[in-house]
Amino acid sequence: MCKLSIIVPIYNTEKYLSRCLDSLIHQTLDNIEIILINDGSTDNSQEIINKYLNTYPSILKSFTQNNSGQACARNLGIKNSMGEFIAFVDSDDYVELDAYKKSYKYATENNLDIVCFNFYEEKNNIKQKSSYYKFDNYNNVVKYILNETSPCNKIIRKDLFEKNNIKFVENYIYEDLELIPRLALYTNKIGFLNDYLYNYVIHENSTMHQKKYNTKLDSIYFVAESLKNNFKNTKYNKELEFLFIEHLLHGAVLRYLEYEEGNSDIEKISNIIKSDFPNWRKNIYYKEQNIKYKIICELAYYKKIKILKKILKNRG
Repeated sequence: MCKLSIIVPIYNTEKYLSRCLDSLIHQTLDNIEIILINDGSTDNSQEIINKYLNTYPSILKSFTQNNSGQACARNLGIKNSMGEFIAFVDSDDYVELDAYKKSYKYATENNLDIVCFNFYEEKNNIKQKSSYYKFDNYNNVVKYILNETSPCNKIIRKDLFEKNNIKFVENYIYEDLELIPRLALYTNKIGFLNDYLYNYVIHENSTMHQKKYNTKLDSIYFVAESLKNNFKNTKYNKELEFLFIEHLLHGAVLRYLEYEEGNSDIEKISNIIKSDFPNWRKNIYYKEQNIKYKIICELAYYKKIKILKKILKNRG
């Protein structure tokens, strides 16, 4: 068993792939493996993969599949991994060279199953520290549930996946939101490393930043229902309620506002909140949000779409 398996799904990222792989090949942590999954790329990504395989055969593994999505690629990587811990890297992102040495050391010294770390956001070649964490004044498990939706800014003990039969849900987007928070149901050994170790590169043409309506956005309903089913009858009902506020009433509404087709979805979200969490305004985490956040949630709840669109236009 090696210390860490780094899983990299790859789909048409020839422009960024070498930078990503260089940041992994030269990690300062020893005894790692890098698992590359070509998810049906139609550009020159496979040629780049082959080049690195020939140069670094001792630490690279490569798999190919028909285009099946990032979740499927990650699941294939988990299945073929040999690491004590698993890390996930998107192939258009890159990692600080000491990222995994620091996080693995922190995990082993503190007997942790999950270590989370901060990340930079890079857009148009401008790099800045992310203001990601909203809740620093709670215990680590609650902080994790409320904040963590990305698999990329962390290392995760592989046993969590194997012993609990956990997989990324396939054929949906928001698969990270469906899986990452619920890892807290299987362990309380979660730590936060206050270092900026991952570089998240934002592209305007991603699914979440497209100018045209994409029906894949409706995956949020499946994911929300899955979270509700997993967290029900646990001690984390208030945390679940805030996930619905954050990712449906606030996040999804703002996304749907950009499209005329999204009007009916805003009404649907309002009805879900009204049915499942009628006392949402009393949520302790919601009460900590700023006035702008609360105004958006109130207007979304009452389906004031025209007013919301004016706010969105003024934001832009």
